Amino acid sequence: MRFRPGRLFSVCMAVSTGVALTIVTAAKPAAATTADPITAYIYDNILYQQTSNSAPTTPEGYFFDMGVYFNNAADYAHGTAFYPFHPPQSLPTGGAGSTQYDYQSSLYPSMLALHAAYPFGQYNFIAGGGSSGTTTASINYTHDYFTTTIPYVTDFSSLNGLNPAQNFTVDFNSFTPNSHVSEGFTFLTITNASTGAVVYTDDFLSPTSTDALILADTLLPDTTYDYELDFSDRLNGYNWKDGSFTVQGFDLRTDGSFTTEATATPLPATWILMLSGFAGFVLIGLRGTKKNTVAIAAA
Repeated sequence: MRFRPGRLFSVCMAVSTGVALTIVTAAKPAAATTADPITAYIYDNILYQQTSNSAPTTPEGYFFDMGVYFNNAADYAHGTAFYPFHPPQSLPTGGAGSTQYDYQSSLYPSMLALHAAYPFGQYNFIAGGGSSGTTTASINYTHDYFTTTIPYVTDFSSLNGLNPAQNFTVDFNSFTPNSHVSEGFTFLTITNASTGAVVYTDDFLSPTSTDALILADTLLPDTTYDYELDFSDRLNGYNWKDGSFTVQGFDLRTDGSFTTEATATPLPATWILMLSGFAGFVLIGLRGTKKNTVAIAAA
């Protein structure tokens, strides 16, 4: 599957949402300076491509993602990121009503090239222009904390030609989060290869999870889909000075593609119900014929 800038936009928002909720639920410090504190985030990503039942070994590329998330669309009208040795980066909006400003880089051929473009150091974020005024957040990015396990779908060969009219279980490996992070999650996302629309997602799974269930009729027959399995390590933080939340993400992502069976075959139980219904119609028809025969004889 070819890397498409922006295709992970909704996933990043979900990640930020989950982390913010986790921190707020635990304890919201009284030092917050705004009614709608932002969550600032950076994500360092390594992308793999799977073509067999085995785990891929060589990265397809590396990319960087950064932005801010907040609760109410009217609270902020723009966002900007400042980071070492580079001019300020405007954070694009997700559109009308969006509660996220997000920038995703192009794909780099090596981690060295990625770090040249997005080096270690202080990343400062500003959101403003709305009813909440101006809010800032800072992230001190000093290390990469990836898991050592490359994600992959263990029943990859069963994906091609799968029957979308039946339940299908996607099996994958588990991982152990890096010892320096706050938490780790597994994400599985499936998109329509032609439209880019997300048709299935199972997110914020425990890193020990090894399968996800796709219910019957979630996918279409004779259709090509792209999937992404993401092992995400998170380093969460809170800025006492400006009352903002922060997330540093270190994600290993494995992509793949598959095409469903051309003609969906109903489950055996479905066939039984169909045959039972057909038998009922036949019985009604025979009864009707018998009544007609009696009526003709009486005439």
